[in-house]
Amino acid sequence: MENAQYIKEKILFPLEASPSPAYKILVIDDEPATLQILKLLLTKAAYHVTICETAIEGLKKISQNAYDCIITDVIMPNLSGYDFVRAIRRQPQFAGLPILVLTRKRNREDVKKALEAGVTDYAIKPIDEQLFLDKIELCIKKGQGKRHIFTLKLEGSLSEATVKIKCKILSLSESDLTLWSQVPLNENLEFHIKTQLFHEMNIDFPYLKLIECEFVPANDSRDAGYNIKLGFIGLSEIELKKIRNWMQRETILHKP
Repeated sequence: MENAQYIKEKILFPLEASPSPAYKILVIDDEPATLQILKLLLTKAAYHVTICETAIEGLKKISQNAYDCIITDVIMPNLSGYDFVRAIRRQPQFAGLPILVLTRKRNREDVKKALEAGVTDYAIKPIDEQLFLDKIELCIKKGQGKRHIFTLKLEGSLSEATVKIKCKILSLSESDLTLWSQVPLNENLEFHIKTQLFHEMNIDFPYLKLIECEFVPANDSRDAGYNIKLGFIGLSEIELKKIRNWMQRETILHKP
C-alpha cells in the first residue's frame, strides 16, 4: 500500500516532468515493487526501460540487447550485484557501459567495494528522485563515445600510487563539482580531493569520478588549463543535506 501511494503521489503525478533522450536502461532488482517504482520514474523521464528480477536474467538480456545504462541492486539471490558488475567488466565490449548500483548500504566501505567492482556510480535507497535522475543522466553522458582500452592489472606494491595535482574549485552542486587545473584528468579513474571546503561542511572527502574534461584557452584572469567536472559517488542523505545547508548559507551570506 505504501509503494502504491508513493507511485501515485510522486511518479504518476509529479510536479514537473523532465524530458530525456530515448536511451535504453536495464533495471535489475529482486523486489518487484522497487522495479515498478523505478520503471515508472524512468519512463516518465522518457527513457526506454527493461526490468528483470535476477542478475542472471540481466546477463542474458545484456548479451542479447544493447543498453545505454544498467541499474542494479546489490543484494540478490544466486548472483550479487557486485558479482554481476564484475562479470560484465570482464568483457571488453562492456568496459565503458555505465552501471549504477542501487542499495540501502551507506558506509564508505560499501562505496569502496562498489567502485572496486567497476560501478560507474552509487545511489542510496530510498532514492531522491531528482538526484537519481541526475545521476542517470551523468552516467549515460559519461558512457557516450567510449573507446576500447587495454589495461594491465598490477598487484602488490606496484599497484599503490598517489598523484597530487593543484587545482581550483569553480562551482559546486549536490551532484558534482567543477574545478580548474593545468593538468587534464583521465576517464575511468576515481578521485579524492583534499580541500577546506569539505572540512567546513563537516563531511569526509568524497569519492569523485570524472564526468568531463574541457580545455580552456588562456584569458585575462587565468592561464590556459582545463575545466574538469567531477561527480560525487555514494554520498549519504546526511552528507547531501550538509552540502545543501552549506550552499544555502553561503548564498544568503553573499547575497547583494
